Amino acid sequence: MKGTHGAAPRSKQALVLSGLLQGLKNERCNGLFTRLQHELVISVNLSLRNNSSRSAVVDRALVIAVSQVFDLLGISAKHTLDHDLLLPTLTEAVFLSGSGLHQGFFLGTMDADVLETLGKKFDWSAKSHSYLQLQSTASGPLVAEMGRLSRLAAFLVEHVTNWMTLSRLLKDLFEFSRSLCVQWRQNKLSEVDALEENLFLSDNTIEKTLPLLWRVLRSGMFSMLQVLRNMAFISSHFRLDALSQYCFVYSTAVDVISQYPMFAEALLKQLRPTEIGVIPQHPLDRCLDTFFLNTAEHFIAVLNTQVADDLVANAASPYLGSNAESNTFEAFEAAHSVMLAIMAVPHNVALAASRIEDYAERLFEVFPQSLSTRQFHFAFTQLIRIASPPSLIWVQRPLLPCSLLETIRFRVESASTEPLAHKSNTDEVHAQPMSEKAALVLALIQSLPCLELEALEAWLPVAARLCYVVQDPDLRQVCRNRLWEVISNGAMDVNRAAFCANWWNTRSGRELALYGEEKPVPGSLIDDSMDELSRL
Repeated sequence: MKGTHGAAPRSKQALVLSGLLQGLKNERCNGLFTRLQHELVISVNLSLRNNSSRSAVVDRALVIAVSQVFDLLGISAKHTLDHDLLLPTLTEAVFLSGSGLHQGFFLGTMDADVLETLGKKFDWSAKSHSYLQLQSTASGPLVAEMGRLSRLAAFLVEHVTNWMTLSRLLKDLFEFSRSLCVQWRQNKLSEVDALEENLFLSDNTIEKTLPLLWRVLRSGMFSMLQVLRNMAFISSHFRLDALSQYCFVYSTAVDVISQYPMFAEALLKQLRPTEIGVIPQHPLDRCLDTFFLNTAEHFIAVLNTQVADDLVANAASPYLGSNAESNTFEAFEAAHSVMLAIMAVPHNVALAASRIEDYAERLFEVFPQSLSTRQFHFAFTQLIRIASPPSLIWVQRPLLPCSLLETIRFRVESASTEPLAHKSNTDEVHAQPMSEKAALVLALIQSLPCLELEALEAWLPVAARLCYVVQDPDLRQVCRNRLWEVISNGAMDVNRAAFCANWWNTRSGRELALYGEEKPVPGSLIDDSMDELSRL
């Protein structure tokens, strides 16, 4: 090592040291291995800082050299790397350079090689220049080793010290995804829907050339989601998930990966919480858990039942309990959303049947202390929908929907009338602060369209009477208005709507909804306004 100092550029020293570390990976305990790590980091950092000796070729070589040995480096060596210089170098090499994904320009250039055959089908020949070039790119280290590069990029994102580095990263990823979309639009293959490939593409294209293209594109999306996961602590703080650039990058990656269930499963295994079954104490770990749960929800439909249970449901389970703190509401909402998504997928009916009652019990335990009104309304309505026909769960437990509604009715009697605090930044802001009692009544009202007719007949009068259990006149009006909207504004299907019309006109529904158990005061504002509604 001493002999190389000053005799060769630092970049070449880094390449030599990377090779030595790989050769000595079975001897990590000796002092030489530790010294080699130290010298490698020094060589990489000095090379990145020496602008006069840097070039695109040198930068790509450094990125590959570090990624090859990154898993062999100790914690101290990893933290000594110049993260702020290495991250943009890696991004440039992987997403923008000609040896990497090249901003997706290969999609535009290959269009000239996609030819129409005599059978009126598009053919992309395996002998075409664009395919041979893509083969070269796919077998190159920047694409073939995307898994290693993704882990390196994720670590660098987590440890950069300059926020401008992350800003540049997000901009580069957005530019890459936008360029990719533009280039794909210019390609003839983009005109063919995935379900119509057999009709418009040649057998050679379907079986040989196109699969390679999707494999290369998929590797880029895999890397982008891992990077965004490690930026979650920033995006959640500044609400970057509401920005179009962030959403575009995130959604593009999710859409591509969701087409390949095996890769979706592999990605979730990498993003899953380090420790399953507990709520971590560190805010960053809770933020990463939230990102995992939100991302997993997008892939639930393509995961098999066992994976959804072991990988996602078990990760969400600790957040479904009643011990939430004010700084974990977003994670709790994400956990409830992903559990509802799991139970709503048709092929998960057996899993849903085994978990739905336990989930319902937890739902009532955490509201209103640990769950927002908005999320509770959504969750309860989804539960009723999942447990009602045509769901197979209803065949096994036909009384479950009514049992859940009965729980609501029972809770209303003792529910607090005090205003509830908003639990999240996205919670609905009511003109009048919502109470627990009013929130429970609204939850029951909003679930009515999901009930089968016999249950609807039993619970419509109950819903109307419960509006008058709400003592606050403004909130009572909110409940009455919502009941009217549910039965008259298209929330019901044809059969349910016809029943509601009959109930309103001939079965005392109007009297219950307008006056509850009390007689109206003639000429009152409420009487006049509701009479006007009843005439519509």
